[in-house]
Order: sequence, then structure tokens, then C-alpha cells
Amino acid sequence: MQIIMWSSALRVTLLGSLLLLSGCATLTKEQCIVGNWQAIGYNDGVAGHYADRLTEHNKACAKVGVAPDYQAWERGRQQGLTQYCTVSNAYNIGERGRELNSVCPANMISKLQQANTQGLEHYKLTSKIKDQEKQLEKYTEEYNKLRNGELLEFKSEKEARTRLLSLHSEIQHTKRHITDAQLHLKLLKQNSVYQ
Repeated sequence: MQIIMWSSALRVTLLGSLLLLSGCATLTKEQCIVGNWQAIGYNDGVAGHYADRLTEHNKACAKVGVAPDYQAWERGRQQGLTQYCTVSNAYNIGERGRELNSVCPANMISKLQQANTQGLEHYKLTSKIKDQEKQLEKYTEEYNKLRNGELLEFKSEKEARTRLLSLHSEIQHTKRHITDAQLHLKLLKQNSVYQ
């Protein structure tokens, strides 16, 4: 039994690897042959794919002589879109730095776009904080080296001292940017109705 389970896990891993290596193929040969088009459509809907995704599947499956079942696929995709087109999902997509695909019903677009925009704002602030923290780390490391007498790449001690003084100012400036961004992020989280 354990060998069978390991074999299945290995097969899934290998199929996943082949899919990655196959470049732009949207489905594996096995997926085309099994042809559970409603499940494939559902997964595409949950991922927010447009209807033209079926054209890509058609190209992938043409190599093995299989044609997609459009109706089953679209039925599944519409079911999947009910999962994709939710306010919380729109926010989560934005939080990962991505914009919402325009595949949702028109009467929901405004609310979903607001959630996605707020998620994108969260992503931008988080990214800004990470970038500023990296910059602060670099400035601090350089500052400490200069304070310890390492001239680094400076031609003279005077240049090193000038840089040391400017680094102090840059460190303080960067710390203020981090604090401001963290405060903005905290306010965003407190005021968010999407989390």
C-alpha cells in the first residue's frame, strides 16, 4: 500500500515537472486523455482565466488528438468563477501584487475593484517597508564599517568622514520612511473591511 501511495506521489510530481518543462502547454497529455473538462474549467475559473484559455487547452490537446468539450469546460469555469469573484479573493489577489482579471459579472465589478485596490495598497506598502529595511541594513552596515575605521572605497579619510555624516542622515531618513509606511499599513488594516 505504501509503495502504491509513493508511486502515485512520484507520478504526480513527475507530471507536474513535465508540465513546467513543457513551456506553454496548459495541460498534460494525461489530462487531455482523461478529459474531465468540467473540472478543468472549474480550476480555470477559480484561477480567473478568460474564456480564451480553452484555445490554449485545445492546442495542448491537439497533439494527442483530443478536442476539449467546450460546454462542460465553460460550465465548470462558471462554477469556478463564483469562487474567484468574491470580495475576499479580490483583496487577496491584490495583496499578492496582482490585479483582478475582468471576468466577473458587471454588477460586482465596483466592489471587487475596491477590494483589489485595497489589497494592492497593502502589497505596495509591505514591499516598500521591505525595500526600506534592506536599504537601512545596507546603510547601517556601511556606517558601522566607517565608524570602525574602514575606508571602504574612499580615497581619503576626509571623504570617508563626509560619507559617515551623510549616512547618519540617510539612516534617520530611512527609519522615518519605514515608520510612516508601517503606520499607514496599520491604518489600512484597521480600516479594511476585506480582511
